[in-house]
Amino acid sequence: METVIKKLSEIEVAAKKIMDDANGQLKELDLRMQDQIKAFDEQVEADTQNRLEELRKELQAENERALKKLQDDTQRGLASLYESFEKKHSRLSDEIVKRITEV
Repeated sequence: METVIKKLSEIEVAAKKIMDDANGQLKELDLRMQDQIKAFDEQVEADTQNRLEELRKELQAENERALKKLQDDTQRGLASLYESFEKKHSRLSDEIVKRITEV
């Protein structure tokens, strides 16, 4: 009987050792997984920041192009108005004087 108890005790010690080893491995795996998750999160954050910066630059360039086009269109419109004024100002001023004097 004592031999059976001794064997059961040895089995219990071996089982405890196996459980302790398994728990140690589990903790080690958990730490590695946490490190991998952290590295993945950092990579995703870096990729996201890079993409956001690219998009910001693209939008800024697009806004600058739109602003330049608007400035060019406005400049052409002003030039057209000035040209029209230069061609017609004498006739227009004569019409204005004529209307004022007719009253």
